[in-house]
Amino acid sequence: MFKTFSRPTVVAAILLLPIGLAACGESSEEKATAQVCSSTKEIQAQLSKLSSLSISSTAPEEIKTAAEVMKKEAAKINESVSDLPASSKSQVETAQKALEAELVALAKTAASTAKSSGNVEAVLKESAPAVKTAVAGLAASYKQAFESLKCS
Repeated sequence: MFKTFSRPTVVAAILLLPIGLAACGESSEEKATAQVCSSTKEIQAQLSKLSSLSISSTAPEEIKTAAEVMKKEAAKINESVSDLPASSKSQVETAQKALEAELVALAKTAASTAKSSGNVEAVLKESAPAVKTAVAGLAASYKQAFESLKCS
């Protein structure tokens, strides 16, 4: 019923067991960094999409969708901040605050201008250069803030 193992087999199993266990999982810091990197890439993609967006009748919906995606990804980053390496926490928090403040400012400006004129598309066309400049600046500063994580 029980099989006896030879001495070399037992020794090999004992020596290989720690290696197998070490490869089993990621640390919470590694998981948090991976989540932040994934979310950052998605936010960068949305910012890139916004900076190259042509103003049309579908632009308001595309902007809304991009903003919703960025908000969702920002929430994932905020959930992961506590598990990040100490060297990255403050940079990530600063970048998050900048993103949130900039998005709120852009949304308020677009909403108030649209309300006053009643024509969202006209407002977007009028403010397109300023919005694209702001989005490009935000994308650059956001990317720089996350360079310390060494996302690949």
